[in-house]
Amino acid sequence: MIGRESQVDQLSALLEAAREGRGSSALVYGEAGIGKSSLVSAAVDAASSSGFQVLSCHGIRGTGAVGYEGLHELLLPLLHRVEALSPRQRTALEVAFGAEGEPADRLVTGLAAFGLLEEAAAHGPLVVLVEDLHWLDVSTADIVTFLAARMSVMPALLLATTRDDRIYPDRSPRFKHHIPLDPLGQDDALRLVALHAPALTVPQRQRLVERAMGNPLALTEWSTSTAHVDGAASAERGRVPMGKRLEDSFLAEVALLPPATRQALLVVAAGQDSSSHEVLTAARGLGLEQSDFAPAETFGLITLGNDSFRFRHPLVGSAVYDNADSHVRSQVHTSLAAVVVDPARAVQHRAAAVTGWDENVAAELERLAVATGRRGARTEAAAAWRRAVALTPAPRERARRTVMAAEAARQAGATADAVALLARAKPSAADEASVVQLARTEWMLASTSTTLPDRGGDELIALSRALSDPDDQVEVLTWAAVRSYTRQDLSTEVKAAVAEELRRPGLAVTGRQRLLRSIALALIGSADRLPSVEEALSVLRPQVRETDATLMNCLAFAFEDAHDLEGAERVWSAEVDLFHRSARTSDETVALAGRGTVRMNAHAIAAGLADCEQGLRLSADLGLSVVGALCAASIALARAWRGEDSLATAALGTSTELSGLAPFARVAAIASWASAELAANEGRHEDAVVHLLRSMEHPPIGLWAGGGLADVAVRAGRPEAVEGWLGMASAALASSGSDRLAMLVERTRALLSPDGGARDHFERAIEHGERSSAVLDLARTRLFFGEWLRRERHIMEARGHLSAALHVFESHHTAPLARRTARELAAAGSVRPTRSPQVFDAGAVLTAQELHVARLAAEGYSNKQIADQLYLSHRTVGAHLYSAYAKLQINRRAQLTSALAATHD
Repeated sequence: MIGRESQVDQLSALLEAAREGRGSSALVYGEAGIGKSSLVSAAVDAASSSGFQVLSCHGIRGTGAVGYEGLHELLLPLLHRVEALSPRQRTALEVAFGAEGEPADRLVTGLAAFGLLEEAAAHGPLVVLVEDLHWLDVSTADIVTFLAARMSVMPALLLATTRDDRIYPDRSPRFKHHIPLDPLGQDDALRLVALHAPALTVPQRQRLVERAMGNPLALTEWSTSTAHVDGAASAERGRVPMGKRLEDSFLAEVALLPPATRQALLVVAAGQDSSSHEVLTAARGLGLEQSDFAPAETFGLITLGNDSFRFRHPLVGSAVYDNADSHVRSQVHTSLAAVVVDPARAVQHRAAAVTGWDENVAAELERLAVATGRRGARTEAAAAWRRAVALTPAPRERARRTVMAAEAARQAGATADAVALLARAKPSAADEASVVQLARTEWMLASTSTTLPDRGGDELIALSRALSDPDDQVEVLTWAAVRSYTRQDLSTEVKAAVAEELRRPGLAVTGRQRLLRSIALALIGSADRLPSVEEALSVLRPQVRETDATLMNCLAFAFEDAHDLEGAERVWSAEVDLFHRSARTSDETVALAGRGTVRMNAHAIAAGLADCEQGLRLSADLGLSVVGALCAASIALARAWRGEDSLATAALGTSTELSGLAPFARVAAIASWASAELAANEGRHEDAVVHLLRSMEHPPIGLWAGGGLADVAVRAGRPEAVEGWLGMASAALASSGSDRLAMLVERTRALLSPDGGARDHFERAIEHGERSSAVLDLARTRLFFGEWLRRERHIMEARGHLSAALHVFESHHTAPLARRTARELAAAGSVRPTRSPQVFDAGAVLTAQELHVARLAAEGYSNKQIADQLYLSHRTVGAHLYSAYAKLQINRRAQLTSALAATHD
């Protein structure tokens, strides 16, 4: 490995670390011919000879039509261990490889792959080699990058190679180590030439080194070419990319071959994912014989092994294929399509053979797109839809397939592609089903971003009136209501028009239509009543549609707006369960974020943290930045309540980063609430007032956040700042009768009252609070009342309220409020009782995820069941339990129930 000594040392060190249990991942990258394969092959050979098991797969240009081909190649030696996986992960992997069943999100498939690697690594160190990552099918490449970020927990090294061309996706951020390969320096280049072509003269070697520009493949390939070792340098040397110059040199070799052999090479190039039998049979269909391949083998351009032809270097194949004329390529693909056994690859060859339109092939591609989507390979499904569009002759059918391509791109996360396809389809979409699907895709895209274009309320009303199917009419009107709720931008007149349309006689007659109407009317403030959770689930469970997640989210929001946090949590919990069972991880993640927010509002801080931390972890894996921003903001709020200011600040930074330039109002409101709590912890009461006022820009959140406004406003000398919140809360109280809200209103009035009038308000606030489940807000009320009583010299009465408040704050780990209360108790002359050393609160020592795992284990769930529930591998669950045992000072599962009994939250 001339000139690569430092890279060899780096890989050797990573392999040694992996052997010792400190796994990692490394990405080797550089231009074509720079020596990536040679470097990793040397490292892998050394690893294999020293006891490492080697798993590998490689990308091939122009293949990967159905997705997960590379993953199947990689994991094939481990599939006998598939029974070790948790049931959900095992099923996800089997469906990805072609079995019948519901496709899982790529997260579950990734966890299944990770679990198999863990099982293999448990029996000895492991090297996972992925060559030409840039050509791997996208679904597999996504799994590889998922794995790259997780290798540290096992004795394994994931090693991948890729080109650094800008035309390929940049997957480097998920790899722990990056190993760039630069051109060789002059001395190393001369050493390589001397070793490879000792017969060259010194001037010839120097000319070759100058022309090869340090590229090892060029140095070795060109050493036998007089054009590169003799004569003057070409003026194009610095302008033509090295890959193109190498391809030209390979073409010069190919040009020396007989015509039949050149055509045989084209068959190999077009069928690089085909077996040698398929290639030879296709060649015979073109009038070629097996002997026509022999000259290329003699030249060393191709080799035959492991039942397939391989080129000396991938650039040979790309040079042969790219420089063939379209007619000859079409003939080759037609011949391959006739003999390739796999139906999906045969369709791809037929599509590659077509010039112009071909409805038959377009229809085949449509069927391929549907089948590929069912396996969870959504990126490949979107590509098949787009190719079908290009081959479709009839405008109406082309528009329909363009709409479906847009929806497939949306599901694959290719937002920009989806938006572009929608724009192309919109003018020509004619049949009603396509019009509705176009609007649905548009709406689903807009529901996760504030920057994408969507239809206004007037347009949605007009669309509803133009449709004939009542189901579609009600759904479109519901979208208008959802848009009104999330954007807060519909006028009173448009809201009234939506309500009028929804109440049209005979419109909503089925159970689903009535449910959608109830949700829509609730969102625009016109509902007679909210549907119950049971009623909603009875309608949605039999057939969970793509849009139902957003509708259920909005039902939960409607409960929150009605100040029924218990009802909202039940909706979110039903969603978590429903979408978990339906293998819809993205929707489940949204529901976890929603439930975590509600639990925070209800002061179930530990449970809310567990939801939000799981939601944040899953959102990162699934690319759900808006959901991650919401989770991070809620985490910041919980950390601020607990006095963990540095963690709260970090979570706010994460939320800001994930929100981008146009954060959703709900996310911004929770982030402002968290910022206010941080400011209050630091005594910056004026800043706290400013942040709380900002949270009120989203009334459903601002209503609860504003409960703390009076305390900081009075301390900042700005009692007038509370008037807006007090008016909003009083109006909401008049329509809801919420005891918790009544407590906050009475408490606020007490804090704003002259000293003589505060008692009655405080006492009424406590009466309401005792009838609610808002234990932290009640404790705050007792704290504020205790402070007032001490100032009024009612010392004994103050001690009672302050002691009760302190117990709640300590049990919920809200340290800033506990310290404030303890100081007030000391000022009232009370000596704090010493806590019994036997009292051990698991919530104080375990992380949120460890506590979640421990609780599930205490309920009797197995490690594999917990792994499915929390989207972890079962070995990771075991590691969390081992850590929890140590922290809880126990040594077996049966002791968990008693160890967790003292957990207050």
